[in-house]
Amino acid sequence: MIPKEMTVNMFEVFKSIKAQLDSANIYYDTKAYLDDAFSFLVHMPGQYWEIDVREDGSVDVEVFKSEGLRDDPWAAIEQLVEDHRE
Repeated sequence: MIPKEMTVNMFEVFKSIKAQLDSANIYYDTKAYLDDAFSFLVHMPGQYWEIDVREDGSVDVEVFKSEGLRDDPWAAIEQLVEDHRE
């Protein structure tokens, strides 16, 4: 674990997080969708995590949790499409 107070190399932080995820057998994808970060996209049952390792070595984590199954899945899909239709 790398202390937050340390100024560290982005790649060292990335390797540390990767090792932790691998040691726990947690599946993830890696992406580079930000200009100054590499990201781990972690899918767990009922959860989705975005772990961003920034150029300066700092880490941002965002966790999305499921609200469970919908009573009417077709209505939920229609609402999703309607909410995001341009």
